[in-house]
Amino acid sequence: MILKRRRYIFILFSIGLTTVAFHNVSRADNSQDLAQEAWPSGVYAETWNQGLIENKSWVRNDSTPAQISMLDFSGRLRLADTGKYSPTVAYDATYIGLGTNTVLLPRQLNAQDMSIGMPLGYIGQWGVGIALGAGYAGNSPYNDPSAIYGMARISVQHPLWKNTELDLALDYNGNRQFMPDVPLPFVEIEHHQKNLDWGVGSIETLYSQVLPRLWLRVDYFPVASGTAEVDYTLLRPLTAYVGFYSDSWAFHVDSYSSDQRLFMTQCRIQTGFKILTLRRHISINIGGGYAFNQTFSQGFDARDEQPVAQIANAAYVTVNLTGKF
Repeated sequence: MILKRRRYIFILFSIGLTTVAFHNVSRADNSQDLAQEAWPSGVYAETWNQGLIENKSWVRNDSTPAQISMLDFSGRLRLADTGKYSPTVAYDATYIGLGTNTVLLPRQLNAQDMSIGMPLGYIGQWGVGIALGAGYAGNSPYNDPSAIYGMARISVQHPLWKNTELDLALDYNGNRQFMPDVPLPFVEIEHHQKNLDWGVGSIETLYSQVLPRLWLRVDYFPVASGTAEVDYTLLRPLTAYVGFYSDSWAFHVDSYSSDQRLFMTQCRIQTGFKILTLRRHISINIGGGYAFNQTFSQGFDARDEQPVAQIANAAYVTVNLTGKF
């Protein structure tokens, strides 16, 4: 009851600040965000890839064995160089294996989406852009019509002062965890410079060089995810890190009614090393940690979730590969 009450307070607090779609300081969480991110100068393709496997565990509700494994692939391609905002195709694909035969949960969860983002031009000092996309999020690949959803966004940017701009958008995401049935307005102020990026709104984001070898990154996406990570450069190509990560996903299950979805939430504490290679264009992240709060609930959105099951805490190992070209 206390946790549920805290979650409602969290949602109301986020709404009260006005919901924001943050899509520039950090890696976004779906292809629509990626399709509208600003491009660094001289970069034409980006990719993020992760694999994770936990130790064997169990479903706490009925003691059925379980073992979570994950694969996530996302990236984007710059179709033409028209400046900071360019025509872009982006994709995101996630596979989650639950490794269990319990009747409470499906054996696997799959999500894929793809979007195209296009800058439309300027009205005065306001830059205008759109993104259109579609996705599938279900417990089996491509056989559940209820798992298909659309995405659309129109956004405008306006410079406020040096290295700082105001972003406004109207966003629709049919698989969003909060109010997926209506477009929502988004407002954001963001700042970019060499050793400091930040975003202010209902999403708080910070990427800063605290000391010559120490970096801090904090991302807070209401309802969906949160990250707090500290990086320390040991040698020029080698960085040690420790971080806390909270993520959640939404999937249609073919045995549910069309207006119901399965929500999965997971928290992780992780440490490891990042190795930069090929002139710092490719990063390999090797780490391990402890996963907890692995909960599943059912409902239309985050306002009416009902508990379904929980998988016990477990240690895990992970490998990430990122690249910019």
